[in-house]
Amino acid sequence: MRIFRDGALFFCQARNLGLAIPVLVISLLTAPVTVGVYARDKDKSDKEAKAREKEEKKSDKEARKREKEQDKDKRRDKGSDAETVTRKEDDAARLAGSDLIANHPLNPVLEMARSSREAIRKIPGYTCTFTKQEQLKKGPPLRQVMVLKFRREPFSVYLKYIEPHPGREVIYVDGRNKGKLQVHEPSGLASFVGTISLAPSSSEAMKENRYPVTMIGMEKVLDTAIGDIEQGLKCADVKVDHYPQAKVGVIDCTMFEIFYPQREGFKIYKARIYFDKKTQLPIRVEQYGNASRAGEEPPLLEEYTYSDLKIDAPISDADFDVNNAGYGFK
Repeated sequence: MRIFRDGALFFCQARNLGLAIPVLVISLLTAPVTVGVYARDKDKSDKEAKAREKEEKKSDKEARKREKEQDKDKRRDKGSDAETVTRKEDDAARLAGSDLIANHPLNPVLEMARSSREAIRKIPGYTCTFTKQEQLKKGPPLRQVMVLKFRREPFSVYLKYIEPHPGREVIYVDGRNKGKLQVHEPSGLASFVGTISLAPSSSEAMKENRYPVTMIGMEKVLDTAIGDIEQGLKCADVKVDHYPQAKVGVIDCTMFEIFYPQREGFKIYKARIYFDKKTQLPIRVEQYGNASRAGEEPPLLEEYTYSDLKIDAPISDADFDVNNAGYGFK
């Protein structure tokens, strides 16, 4: 009986074991498959993630590239616009060049100045009272009044000072006296020395002058003024006021007041030129600089006035000779 019970128990255990074994075997057999599937899925996921990451990096790179290209295009477009604007301005200036000059406010001034210069060139010489005021490099403006005798060919100048240094005499003749000034001082130690020779551009000769004596005379003043006017023709923002009823003393004049643009290339702010209506000669020229502060009047740099002008006065070599008995040279 016990044997039968033990046999039955063994049979049951064996039967259960027999059932468990196949299950275990199946589990063991399917485990690699599951692991393989999982591994494949994981590998696939990793690859897809890497692919996505690579694609994202590629997209970012392309986006950055596009941004750079867009920036470059913007800069190019901006530069192109600037070039176009400049080119348009240049083209407009070139196209309107003849019209700009033809209608320029400086035209009447330039025409008058050139006509006046031609009139001066027909005059062999003249005498006048020459008054000048100049702003020198140092100190206040210096005003001088002199008797002037002027000859065009050869270029000759005689000056006798009225103020300051009354009695001082200066002679300069181009090509004579070794190209030097002959100066006579009426008083002081220099009067005992006799005639003094000075180079026109020497520091001693320039001490009280803005320009050398070789630049004296109405023609030289007009040459400078015409140069400024011709430069002003390049600018449309020059202003000109015309005063046809102006006067210098009792002389009836036509006066032009010129306002130049305040930028590089223009050393003066304002100029005034007075033309004698009868002779067309420039009997006064004024040049003004830029004001140092806003609201201040522009400073007078130079003013030249030719009064008591005699264009028919007889002029000879004796007027420019230190041996002239009427002069004080020794």
